[in-house]
Amino acid sequence: MSRPRRTRHIFRPPLPQGFVPYGSSADSIGTINMFLEEYEAVRLVDYLRLPQIEAAERMGVSRPTFTRIYDQAKIKLAQALVEGLTLQISGGHAQFDTPWFRCDDCSTTFTPAEVALYVNECPVCRSVKIRRLIGDAAKDSVNVMLRNVLHQTGYCQCPGCGLKISRQAGVQCSSLVCSGCGSKMIREYYPL
Repeated sequence: MSRPRRTRHIFRPPLPQGFVPYGSSADSIGTINMFLEEYEAVRLVDYLRLPQIEAAERMGVSRPTFTRIYDQAKIKLAQALVEGLTLQISGGHAQFDTPWFRCDDCSTTFTPAEVALYVNECPVCRSVKIRRLIGDAAKDSVNVMLRNVLHQTGYCQCPGCGLKISRQAGVQCSSLVCSGCGSKMIREYYPL
C-alpha cells in the first residue's frame, strides 16, 4: 500500500484558468488538464527561474517528487502545443497559502484582507456569486470555457488592509479604491 499523497503548497491561484489555441473554438478540440501543482512547478522553475531544490521547498515536497511534477507539467504543455488542445488549469492535490476566492460574475480572483474562510461579496462588482478556491479536484469545479474572462495581468493590493484582487488589463491599480478601508490600491509586489 502506498503512502498518502502530501498536499502541495501553492502561492496563489493562476490568473488564467486555461488556454484555448488561437483559431479554434473550445468545443471543437480536446482538452488536457494541468493540475495546480504542475502549474506552480512551471511558474517556480521557468518563470521565477528558481533551482528545483528551492522550488521543492516552497511547495513542501521532496526534490524527486518536484521533478516528477515538473516533468508531467512539461509533457502536458508540449502535448497541448503540438496537438492544439485546450489547456485547463484546475484540480490536483494542492493547498493555497492563504484563502482565495473567485467571483462568478466578473471572474475576479481575490483574497480578503484578514484571514477569512467566507466573504459576503466581490470587492470589485459587489456580486454575491463568489466561491472559495480549494485546489482539490473533487471540491474545486472550475469550468474555464463557459464564459468570457477579462484578461488579468497581475494583482492589485491595498496598502492599508492588504486586500488583493486580480488586475484587469488596461485598468490601473491606482484607479481602484479598496472596498474595505477606502485606500487607493497599488500594484502588488512580491519578492522572489
